[in-house]
Order: sequence, then structure tokens, then C-alpha cells
Amino acid sequence: MKLEGNVYYKLKRIRKEKYNVKQYKLIYLINILKVIILMILVNSIIEASVEKGIAKSENGLVRTVSESANIINEITIDGKEQNKTNEYDYSQPVPKNLIVENSYFDDAVFIGDSRMEGLVLNTGLSNVTSYTYNGLTVDDFSTKSVVNKNGTKISIVEALKEVHFKKVYIMFGTCEIGWTYHNVFIEKYSKIIDEIKSVNPKTIIYLQEIIPVSKEVSTSHNYIKNKKISEYNILIRKMAKQKQVFYIDLSNAVAMSDGSLPEEVSIDGIHLKKAYCEKWLTYLKSHTLIKYKEEI
Repeated sequence: MKLEGNVYYKLKRIRKEKYNVKQYKLIYLINILKVIILMILVNSIIEASVEKGIAKSENGLVRTVSESANIINEITIDGKEQNKTNEYDYSQPVPKNLIVENSYFDDAVFIGDSRMEGLVLNTGLSNVTSYTYNGLTVDDFSTKSVVNKNGTKISIVEALKEVHFKKVYIMFGTCEIGWTYHNVFIEKYSKIIDEIKSVNPKTIIYLQEIIPVSKEVSTSHNYIKNKKISEYNILIRKMAKQKQVFYIDLSNAVAMSDGSLPEEVSIDGIHLKKAYCEKWLTYLKSHTLIKYKEEI
């Protein structure tokens, strides 16, 4: 009987140990499952952060990644890929982005009047192709011979056919504000965009709004008025949406809260001094359509 009792207790102990082993295995499997579930949840959170998260640029800019993705699918610095998404709102100005180097303008053409000419001269942008001339208007783009090519004067549109470019920065309007019919200005401006696209269909075209003038000039000048400038900028912005090109709101860079140009930053209330030309250039450099760098 004693032997049988010992056997009984031994069997009972073995069963208990087997039960404990099974229990430990079960607990182990449950813990593994917990880890797997946790990893899945963490991965889901990371993916959600990529879609809705925040991309921080070197200059302190904060932008949601989803917003960036909606703006441009893939436009690289050298312009090799320009697959613009249908979600881009061309009625809105180009958003703030990472600041590029001056080399970004190596393949850029600048077109405009004396204000654009001042930008190029005062900032030392010797790497750009500059078709900027005093008094240049939308009338002159394809009709006036202003570009010196090997001793011969040719029009800007003809000159474009002989240069390599991937970006075009344009600003017209200051000289045209006095025109009787603003729709004529827009028609001729639209035609310029079409002609540039016919030369290079893949080029990135930036339309810069007309920079305001000082209060004194706006009050005393015969036709250059800030109110008129604002009206023209609205038309240019609408045209940018229609032609699907990119609009840059320069007033944010140089104008005061009342929409006028500070008196001390210009030579004559119209043309910017060197310091504000540098400010203008910095604004252009931080409002480009390069591929966004994302830091999550």
C-alpha cells in the first residue's frame, strides 16, 4: 500500500509538471502574440504618421506630408521628372518649401522688365539666362528684338529656342497697368505662356505677381496705383490656374501690412534696392517645386 501511494503521488506530480509546462508554453505563445500585435499596431501608427505626419525642413518649416504629396508627386531639382498630380490647386500660390541653393537657377530663364533686371543685377545671379529689359511688356516677347545673339538682335521667343532651360520665372505688369483694357494684357500674357510651352512643354513656369509700389508713388503716379496692381495680380492668379502654371505671391516677401512697399527699400518707390532684391531672391529660393524631403 505504501508503494502504491508513492506511485500515485509520483504520477500526480508528473501530471502537475506536464500541466505547468503546457501552461508555460501557452503563456509564452500568448506573449509572442502580444508582441506581434504590438508590432502591427506600431507599424500602423508609423504608416499613419507618414500620411498625416509632419515633415520638418532645415529652415524650420513645418508641413504635413500628405499636403506635400498633394502638391507635387515628383518634381526633382533638375526637373527630370515633372509628373504633376491632378490634386494641385493652381489657384493657390506656391507654398513655402526647403531653401534651395543658387545652383537651382542654373537652368532657369528670367523674363521681365527693369524690376526683374534689378533682381538679377543686385543679387549676382550670373548663372541664370536673363531676358530682362527696361520697359519690357507682354507686347515685346515675340515681336521686339531685344536679345543680342552673336551681334544680331532677336526676340525672346526666338532666343528661347537656342538655350537649354527647365524653369522660367516671369514678371510682367508694372508697365502695363496703365493700359485701358486689362483683358488685352491677360490675353497677351497667356500667349507668352503658350509660346514658352511650345518651345519646351516640360518646363516649370513660375508667374510672379506684380510687386507693389510705395504709398507716395501710388498716390502721385499717373497710372501706377497699388489698387490697380492688386486687381492685375488677381487676374494673373486666375490665369495661372487656367494655364496650370505656378503663381508666386511676392507681396508676402516685400510688402507691408497695408500692401504697399516700404519707402526706404526702393530707389524711387518702384525699383528695389540691393537688400530687398536679396530678400526677393530668398523668397524665390524658399518657394520652389523641388521634391520634398521628409523627416518623420
